Amino acid sequence: MEKFILKIWYSNKIYYNIISYLLLPLSFVYMLAFYIPRLFRVEYNVGIPVICIGNINVGGTGKTSTLLSIVKQLSASGKKVCVLLRGYGGQKISFKKVLPSDSAQVTGDEAILYSNCVPTYIANNRKNALIKIKEEISPDFIFLDDGFQDKSVFKDKNILLVNGQRGFGNGLCLPAGPLRELIKPAIKKADFLIIVGEDDTHIDIKLKNTDIVTYSAVINVVNIDKNKNYLAFSGIGNNQSFFNTLKQHDYSVFKTIEFPDHHYFSREDLDRLNKIAAANNLTLITTEKDFVRIPKEIRLGIECLKIEIVLDKMNELINKLTN
Repeated sequence: MEKFILKIWYSNKIYYNIISYLLLPLSFVYMLAFYIPRLFRVEYNVGIPVICIGNINVGGTGKTSTLLSIVKQLSASGKKVCVLLRGYGGQKISFKKVLPSDSAQVTGDEAILYSNCVPTYIANNRKNALIKIKEEISPDFIFLDDGFQDKSVFKDKNILLVNGQRGFGNGLCLPAGPLRELIKPAIKKADFLIIVGEDDTHIDIKLKNTDIVTYSAVINVVNIDKNKNYLAFSGIGNNQSFFNTLKQHDYSVFKTIEFPDHHYFSREDLDRLNKIAAANNLTLITTEKDFVRIPKEIRLGIECLKIEIVLDKMNELINKLTN
């Protein structure tokens, strides 16, 4: 079903386009429910620079890896930064500082990855969390992981991410298309756009008449043995992006297996994967986000793909964010 939906959103074939247009009445209802409540919300300003990094597409855009690259550079320059997120995929928690030793089932996988670099908090209410963070550590900058659609808090800067291979799909809102909100108002709201990966859908050309500052980002792989044959598995927002990254960097991927986004791997899952890998003399490999969702006692023999997002003009972006 998921692959069929993705074809409706991203395929140029007439058959799928007809289905998406039949869904337009539902998209109209969705847009009313999305935009009308936001007309009456008042944004809370915490008094500390808040920078939001998010997207308008459903599914993965490389947000976690991109934000990690930005906060690492800021932290290395002496800035006191922290990350606030909802902890999607974990438990609903009113407010918590995340530790690297925490369980991803409690905090969500992204929070664990961020907590290895900078102070990281999860909360189900961003406004209350911002107040508590200001009282506890008073950072120079607070980064919101997601929150691009949240009108309850004021953001000093908004960074919008889009996957270069997928682009904005058919440009329609849910369920007819992959978008949480319309492209034009989203671009107007954003201060910066980062295109992650090759711009196969020519996003830069489509947005050339807008004022948004656009950056390009490439995905670098840092730790994989090219002499092995792999069985790649993942449960992230865009599984195909992970598989493509391996293949684009000339790694031998003989089989791929997809799981739902934020899937928590059981012993039964790993037993099945190990049997397939052993029968074909393959090595298991997955993403960092998936790796932290595998119980520690059954991670043995699984390789974790570590990537870094490299922006074409990182120093320029950092200067614009902090000045």
